[in-house]
Amino acid sequence: MGLFDKIKSAFVSSDGKLTAPEASFATRPDTVYAPVSGVLVSLKEVNDEVISAGLLGDGYGILPTGSNVLYSPVNGRIGATTVTNHSIAIATDDGMEVLIHIGIGTVNMNGRGFTRLVESNQEVRAGQPLMTFDVDAIKLAGHEEVIACVISNPDSFSAIEHVGETGTLLGGRPLVKIGDPLLVAKK
Repeated sequence: MGLFDKIKSAFVSSDGKLTAPEASFATRPDTVYAPVSGVLVSLKEVNDEVISAGLLGDGYGILPTGSNVLYSPVNGRIGATTVTNHSIAIATDDGMEVLIHIGIGTVNMNGRGFTRLVESNQEVRAGQPLMTFDVDAIKLAGHEEVIACVISNPDSFSAIEHVGETGTLLGGRPLVKIGDPLLVAKK
């Protein structure tokens, strides 16, 4: 078995299906972690009126770089999925509701370019793969690939602290990697 075959076997199960490796990072129940690696942007900069106005919740936009796998940013239970697989919601035991929305206008792709790896009501751990997405397909369809990661029930907390700052910058914007802390919900 050559090097390429060894690497390929890490991502393909014995039945030939693509499997994403789990990410491993320390977690706290009051913290939302980066579900993808990428460049952080303010929600106000996201080119969608609903997201930029904060109507989906409080959080960040992330322009993904690297892997096309979306990982769970918290430990919890899948609360909702969409038929088009472009967004997913997770509820934690502490009452936090996290919504992750991939792309702007991607609902119009009718699921093409998205593969969900979990089901509604399934327990998930932070770092567990939730879905895969094809950035090239999103761009080819004429949509933006920004991923919104928000706490959708911010009124249930006294404050949501934005902690997604890193020492690594790209064009003056912070870069985050999977598992970096983004948001802390204060009771």
